[in-house]
Amino acid sequence: MQNRRVNVHLIADTVCISTGSVSTILRERLLMTQVCARWVPRMLDEKMKQCRCEVSSKNLKLMKFEWDLFVDRIVTGDETWIHHYDPESKQESMQWNHASSPSLLKFKVQASAGKIMCTVFWDAEGILLIDYMPHDATITGVYYAELLRKL
Repeated sequence: MQNRRVNVHLIADTVCISTGSVSTILRERLLMTQVCARWVPRMLDEKMKQCRCEVSSKNLKLMKFEWDLFVDRIVTGDETWIHHYDPESKQESMQWNHASSPSLLKFKVQASAGKIMCTVFWDAEGILLIDYMPHDATITGVYYAELLRKL
């Protein structure tokens, strides 16, 4: 099937049979199911995966010695761009897939209407700080130093 995003109605209209017959043929005879792509924020290369594994292993070793002290002292932070865009809906991204086909992945490729940087810090008790970088600001060492002072 060239276009796997085609819907049952379009196939039925093209071959002049009922939608029920098309659905039966696709599901029962061709063993196809309709699935959505799984959204993944970004692709990690092998070096990035290895780095994450090493950091996680070190943290696990520290955790085994003094659990309470370890958990109480960890503050985690992450930043992300919050994009202003209208993503494709799950319904719009559905396509026909054979039972033996691999899972689908979907990466954000469309340009956004705008974005803002959001930084979040949290610990074992919950969120400590949420910071939205001003629209015209630049990410610098001074910006991060001020953010850590706020924290």
